[in-house]
Amino acid sequence: MQAVLWALMPLAGLAEPVTVNVTALLPEGGTAGPVSWSAVPLDLPEEADVLEAMIMTPEPVDGPWQVVLEPGEYLLSGFTEAELFEAKALVTAQTTQIAVPVLAIEPAVALRCTEPRCDYTDAKTGLRVTLPQGWAVETPYHADLGEGQLAEEVSAVFFEDVEGDGGAVWFLNPVDWITGDTGPCRAVAQGNLCSFDLTPAAEAAYSVIAPSLQMVNMPAE
Repeated sequence: MQAVLWALMPLAGLAEPVTVNVTALLPEGGTAGPVSWSAVPLDLPEEADVLEAMIMTPEPVDGPWQVVLEPGEYLLSGFTEAELFEAKALVTAQTTQIAVPVLAIEPAVALRCTEPRCDYTDAKTGLRVTLPQGWAVETPYHADLGEGQLAEEVSAVFFEDVEGDGGAVWFLNPVDWITGDTGPCRAVAQGNLCSFDLTPAAEAAYSVIAPSLQMVNMPAE
């Protein structure tokens, strides 16, 4: 689903760094609360370090994020405990405001564990993990860093398979995660596992998931 961007364009000015107000776009009546934002230039040279070029908020922002950007195309991302906002935006000398909508994600659940332990191996990425009973895993993937570049590490989401909100979640190698603001992260064999909140359910699942993570070579198709 292609994100819809709203940009307010005043009279033309000089093509130099501009101050832009980035806001979270929610349905009428919705409130986002503090958002952790990042902006990644999409016109970087191949040898550029994406992480060094990324502009991030040092802490979650309550209200518009006022940021100075060079003209160019950006991937704008925002996180709260409940929502993910993401869209591409072309910043010109005339851009003053950009509203970033909620990213519509329809997770593809790869496995729901109903046994005491469930082993899962993703045929595409080669990620292998063991889930505790009552947990599920979404299909693992290599994150899109823009310009056709994919992350080397595999990303995945492991979640407590319960109705509604409030279940524990672990994210493997989440993109644009700010440790300490979005939530804590722990180093594991295949990168980092991050969670919004270290609840007893999250800790119990971590003790099963973390030591089981490994990469296996999948046979060529």
